[in-house]
Amino acid sequence: MEKKQRHLKIIWYFLRPYKLRLGLLIALCLIIGYLESMHVAILYPILSSTLELGSLLRDNPLLSILYGIMDILPVDNVLMSSCILFIMLTILIFFFRYLYINLSIRTTARVTTDYKEKVFLKFTESDYQFFVNNRQGDLWYKAKGAPESIATTLEGLSKSIVEIVVAISVLVLIISISWKGTVLVALAGVGYYYFARYLGYRVAYVAGQKMKASSQEENVVLNEYISGIKQIITARVALQWMHRFHNAVRARWQAWTKNKVWLEIPPLVMDLLLYSGVAIVVIVLLIFYPDSFVYMIPMLGTLSFALFRLLPRISAAGRYLMQIMNTLPNLELVHELMEDKTYSKIRNGTKEFSRLQSRIEFKNVSFTYNKKGHAVISNVSLMVDKDKMTAIVGSSGAGKSTIVNLFLRLYDVDSGVVLIDGVDIKDYDLSSFLGKVGFVSQETFIYNASVRDNIAFGNKRDLDEVVHAAKLANAHDFIQQLSQGYDTVVGDQGVRLSGGERQRIAIARAMVRKPEILVLDEATSALDNISERVVQKALDRVSESCTTLVIAHRLSTIRQADMIYVIDDGRIVENGKHNELINGNGKYSMLYSEQKKGISS
Repeated sequence: MEKKQRHLKIIWYFLRPYKLRLGLLIALCLIIGYLESMHVAILYPILSSTLELGSLLRDNPLLSILYGIMDILPVDNVLMSSCILFIMLTILIFFFRYLYINLSIRTTARVTTDYKEKVFLKFTESDYQFFVNNRQGDLWYKAKGAPESIATTLEGLSKSIVEIVVAISVLVLIISISWKGTVLVALAGVGYYYFARYLGYRVAYVAGQKMKASSQEENVVLNEYISGIKQIITARVALQWMHRFHNAVRARWQAWTKNKVWLEIPPLVMDLLLYSGVAIVVIVLLIFYPDSFVYMIPMLGTLSFALFRLLPRISAAGRYLMQIMNTLPNLELVHELMEDKTYSKIRNGTKEFSRLQSRIEFKNVSFTYNKKGHAVISNVSLMVDKDKMTAIVGSSGAGKSTIVNLFLRLYDVDSGVVLIDGVDIKDYDLSSFLGKVGFVSQETFIYNASVRDNIAFGNKRDLDEVVHAAKLANAHDFIQQLSQGYDTVVGDQGVRLSGGERQRIAIARAMVRKPEILVLDEATSALDNISERVVQKALDRVSESCTTLVIAHRLSTIRQADMIYVIDDGRIVENGKHNELINGNGKYSMLYSEQKKGISS
């Protein structure tokens, strides 16, 4: 019972913002249900007048309404007026069903698109930790695959509602004609309901969970393979990804096959009950009431027609129930994502940031990623003065990039404070602050668009601004040599460019923002020596025009820095200028000597 209530709450979660549309759909369902019952009931006067049995059951509530309408029609022949009314009801049912289908489809499309946008908005509002903790393929599925199941669920729900309402309306008609027939139909309907419910929870829902898990794995494998294609090809390990993809695809479609096969069982059972039941009733009546059988034909024909309209609808409702149960795991996934508040902890400030006045200061800052393990940085204090180049160096894993992450507010400090002009960085509006920061990392992000688009990076920039930034980044000359200049499309991840070219475009992207502060996180460490010299020349040029914070692995690139901080095991162990640190025979001197040996060897 608790599981059923939870499922209903999840479905209502998606429908709640659309209560007006839902109310209109239910109103249309009631109209359709009433018209369908009248459509079935009209068969009674047609059969009775055809057999010239007179106006039987004229006191029946539904039939009396029909007889009343027929009396108004300017036709004396009962059979003809019955047929005219039958046609009128058919047209009305068509009209209201069309309205229902149109509104239902539009509502389904509206809800699905709204929630796909809400999922993406959730991504934009989530902290950086959210993306660190989730696999890219899983995120892809949550944004694209899972929300599309909302359409399947709503489609099944809207169809099942109309089928249930019509079934109830026809059942009311059957009750008014023969309570004995109603008992038989009710028993069959109750039995069928529990049968469909059992299949829904035991087969469809379980299959849906397996399909969700395997679909996510498919996306993960595809994403990993495409992202790491160069390394996978050169290492000759494609068969491992093929094996994972094979298992995921087979698991998904095995679950799909099982669900689809069982989905077809309910209508087969219903057909068996329907056709055999009608035939058995006719045989019983012929045996026990041979003399009055002809008078039972209108009632028998109407009941049979009613059953042929009723039972398939119960069957369809059962099938739609299984369809809904099959897609519920995906709805649960979207619901869980939308209600997750654990990844929106970065508080936005209100103070506008316009320009750096004096300095950036880290004051006794400590931080741990998982909040339980060893501190990545501990009691770190350092200053970055305006219009100066400040460098942070240290061995791999010492905590250099963590300092950048804290400055960019991808994370917030556990203790201590980051100050900008004496103001806590948390008090600044993030958009205004990051709008004045240019960031170039080792992992350059280039997407499949033109060079101009990659430099403008989602903002509207005049070509003159783009060209000026490219010249600052020492990129203009090579861009001019491309097939279409600044309009050249660079391919996924910039595959048509060299590593040095990609990095210079990233520098131009940072400079087109006219930053107050430039952050360089090991921006040349992944380049060869020739590319590094070209990129370093560009970095030296752009750093002259703004305050620069450099995270460096290659110490040769920060010899001209105004201040160098050396970090080891999360702590600042020394600071000073290059020559001072070399002569100090400390950690910096040791790192510098090791790098010189590495180059010479």
